[in-house]
Amino acid sequence: MKTILLEIAENSYGSLLGFIQTLPKNECRVLSDNDDVLSPKESLQIQKMMLQIDQGDYSEFEDWETVKTRL
Repeated sequence: MKTILLEIAENSYGSLLGFIQTLPKNECRVLSDNDDVLSPKESLQIQKMMLQIDQGDYSEFEDWETVKTRL
């Protein structure tokens, strides 16, 4: 399985959660903020990347146009 960290507006949370709950139970699960899925080192790395994104620095990520040409 893959993990997606998604930050959404409070007013959209219920709608998104409702959609997720329509998916087959064996295909996804919602992790609460209290779940210790990531190690402290992994959490720190995500925080670092989020700060870079907030500053407009996308250097940690591949350029989508480049990725599409490889597919």
